[in-house]
Amino acid sequence: MDILSLLIFLIYSLIILVILVYVSPVLSAFIMILAPVASVYILPVKAIGFFSIKQFSFVGGTVPVYNIHILLLIWSAFIGIVAYAEVLTWYLLRGTPRKKEVPPTPAAKQPGTISPMNQFKDFFKKLGKILKGEKPNSKPK
Repeated sequence: MDILSLLIFLIYSLIILVILVYVSPVLSAFIMILAPVASVYILPVKAIGFFSIKQFSFVGGTVPVYNIHILLLIWSAFIGIVAYAEVLTWYLLRGTPRKKEVPPTPAAKQPGTISPMNQFKDFFKKLGKILKGEKPNSKPK
């Protein structure tokens, strides 16, 4: 087994894991896919040579395992973790079901407050709160 390949995959996995835990699962998934793809575009000969290194084989040499197979194993594991983290975050951030809300009185409605621009701004305010880890309906601290 090539020690340099093992070291590269270990560093790659640690970087993805740190970004996953401390920054964002979506960003870690983006970087996880972008790093190997960018390496193939930047240094195609060296990247293809690295991914085609045979690490070991099963069943007396009939089933070889290359670095690309190890990369795909890492990708599948981390994609599962990212998907689980996103579903869990969505579940925890969704509000509890509320009872029937009272519709606002016509006097409370102001003309021009439901313009597409205001809806656009409200959407990005809610998206910002979700990305910060707050509930979208919570009051600012």
